[in-house]
Order: sequence, then C-alpha cells, then structure tokens
Amino acid sequence: MAVRKNLVCVEGVIGVGKTTLALKLAQEWGAVTLLEEALENPYLERFYEDPETFAFPVQLHFLSSRFKELSRLKQTSLFDRVAVADYTFQKDWVFASINLSDSDFKVYEKMYAEMLPQVPLPDLVILLQARVESLMRRIARRSRSMERGIAREYIEDLAEAYNGFFLTYYQGPLLVVNTDNLDLENNPTHFRRLLAEIEATGQGRRFLGSA
Repeated sequence: MAVRKNLVCVEGVIGVGKTTLALKLAQEWGAVTLLEEALENPYLERFYEDPETFAFPVQLHFLSSRFKELSRLKQTSLFDRVAVADYTFQKDWVFASINLSDSDFKVYEKMYAEMLPQVPLPDLVILLQARVESLMRRIARRSRSMERGIAREYIEDLAEAYNGFFLTYYQGPLLVVNTDNLDLENNPTHFRRLLAEIEATGQGRRFLGSA
C-alpha cells in the first residue's frame, strides 16, 4: 500500500464475504489478522433460536470481546505491522440497534460510548455490499447450522441498518464495494481491481461497482 494503513477493517452484512476478503488481504500484505470467528460467543447459537431472550447477553459478549481485541492494538507491537480485521467496533452498535429492546439499548449505549474512544479508528473501512438474494444464497451455501434459521426479513433489516449507519460514517476513509458480480476470492482480475481501489482511497469515500 502506498499510504500506510495500520488498521484495515472489512465490514458488511452476514454472508457478504468479510472473513474471506480479510484473509486474502492479510496474505497479500503480510499482515496480522483480527477475525471475529476467534471471538467465540457462547450465546450466539441460542440467540438465533430465541432472539428475545439472548439478544442482550450476546451483544454484551461481542461488545467486550471486540473492545478487548481492538484496544490491545494500542498497547502492543501489533501496530508495527498492518492489521486486517473482518469487523469494526462500530458494527456492534449496528447489531444492537436492531436486536435490543429500548431499555436494553439504553444500557448498551452507555457502555458503548465509554469504550469507543479507547479503540483505534480504522485507517480504512472496506464495506462489502450485496443484494439480499445474494446474501441468502451465500448463507445457504456455507451451511452453518446456527444460521439455517435466519429469516430473510432479519437480513433485510440488517442491510438497511448497515446502509443507514455507513451513509453518515465520517470517521475515516471508506471504500464501498458491490460484490454481487465480483469474485474477490477466485478471480485474480477482480482482486487486483480492488487492490488498486484501496491504493487510490484517500480521505473521504470511494465506490467500486460490480464488474
């Protein structure tokens, strides 16, 4: 990368391909990875079965885990190398805003506001987008047992919440990538095109449409 980006975060709705791209970018750059799969949440499977009961504990666990993982970047030598994460700290607020009751969300927001200044801001956020139809196909294709009951309506709500949040995201450079017709994992031309867009992204935001 021509301009050093210490922390690059890949974001997007469930099934859009965040982890796949984060791993590929890390390999390309020789970067360390911060992967959400490593943040095991003991409440997640039960949340998908009973969202009303387990929304608050699942959200608090993710909040504390993401905070711990990202805040340690300021305290270790990890920032001597590029780090690529398949999440942002801010994504936690997006999920909480649609999953929590009003009373639980008020409690959550106080904790979130106290933690936010203590985590490093990404030097670049790559927001992956796709149509709901594409997301549902990808979720079905990877066939994770806990995700089999995810309703289309939930993915629609989540996509709307993501779009609303990042529409007013001004905390650093943002590259929005439409992945409906991009195969960033298997098509070298598509991946090199993305790398060129990352190189060209300065302050503000850029958009990369489908091929």
